Amino acid sequence: MGTSAYVRLFRANALALIATGVATVALALLAYDLAGDQAGAVMGIALALKMGANILVAPIAAAFAARLPRRAWLITLDLARAAVLLSLPFVDAVWQIYVLIVVFQAAAAAFSAAYMATVPDLLPDEADYARAIAKARIAYEAETLISPAIAAALLMVLELRGVFVGAVGGFALSALLLATITLPQGHTPPGGAVARSVAGLRALLAAPQLRGALALNAAATVVGAMVTVNTVVLVRGVFDLDDRAAAVALACYGAGGVAAALMLPRLIVGGAERGVMLAAGAALSALLLSGALLPGYGALLALWAALGAATTLAQTPTAALIRRFGPARARQALYAAHYSLNHLMLLAACLAAGLAGAEGGMVAAFLGLGAFAGAAAMVAALVWRRDRPEAPA
Repeated sequence: MGTSAYVRLFRANALALIATGVATVALALLAYDLAGDQAGAVMGIALALKMGANILVAPIAAAFAARLPRRAWLITLDLARAAVLLSLPFVDAVWQIYVLIVVFQAAAAAFSAAYMATVPDLLPDEADYARAIAKARIAYEAETLISPAIAAALLMVLELRGVFVGAVGGFALSALLLATITLPQGHTPPGGAVARSVAGLRALLAAPQLRGALALNAAATVVGAMVTVNTVVLVRGVFDLDDRAAAVALACYGAGGVAAALMLPRLIVGGAERGVMLAAGAALSALLLSGALLPGYGALLALWAALGAATTLAQTPTAALIRRFGPARARQALYAAHYSLNHLMLLAACLAAGLAGAEGGMVAAFLGLGAFAGAAAMVAALVWRRDRPEAPA
């Protein structure tokens, strides 16, 4: 499938994803070394800074990078993250961690946006591109399982600094792979960086297909928030099980996402995204509402796997819709705006899931988030009635 350039680009992105995951584990351990009992607060602030960088930096960085050679830009972002990690073992104050996290996550956000904007230019065939976005989703889900295992293996033979060096090696290999690729230069829209980032947001909201996809993405983010925030609460607080059981539940969610991603290219062939995504949105609502009646841990595992599959089907085809219905001249800004909005919705959803669970209990959280997902799916069906012709270049 696809060109050799795409294959190398995909491998470089996968290496960068794994390196990021390993670095995240090591960062949590470093926070504990520096802050002790306050490590949880440090990681909470770090997560907020990470979200802030994803929301604010991605569109501006993408607009700034529109005039830069893609290969050089991607390599620079890999090397910037490697430089941050090389400096982490030498920090001796918590505020220094915060500064480095902002730089690291800004580079990660810019890399993701540039990667998503480059793949459509390498794979003009829609079937190839559908398989590419499915592979990207599988890589994302697999990273959440592989990275902690790699970090644990490194910690068995190395000190914490060695884990950071291992992550640096991942970014270095990614940069070396990128250096062997010839990438097409994207369209360069007129105007300054801020104007181009605003244009990307406007283009994302202009097409009814993309507005409908955003509504379904909102439904998917509340599911992701419920799983992220409340899995441990459900497993330990409701079912009285241990952390290993919580890890198994999270793995089931990821496995469901991988299974759906494997089926996705066949499901959306011929422009069938609308039906697949709307059905998945309705399923997200129904599944969340059913969570209020969970009889036991086994049912939670099945529910999490089903939610993982439905989340992938509701969210992942959005990249194909941006490619088809967004103007090619603003493609990088479009992907960056989508990346930013998704993280803004995820931040709000995590707050809602946490507050609903803490104040009303798990039943209230399932019912409230399920109702929201249902409303979002209905909005999507209303604004995305039929597909119009593709956007001009």
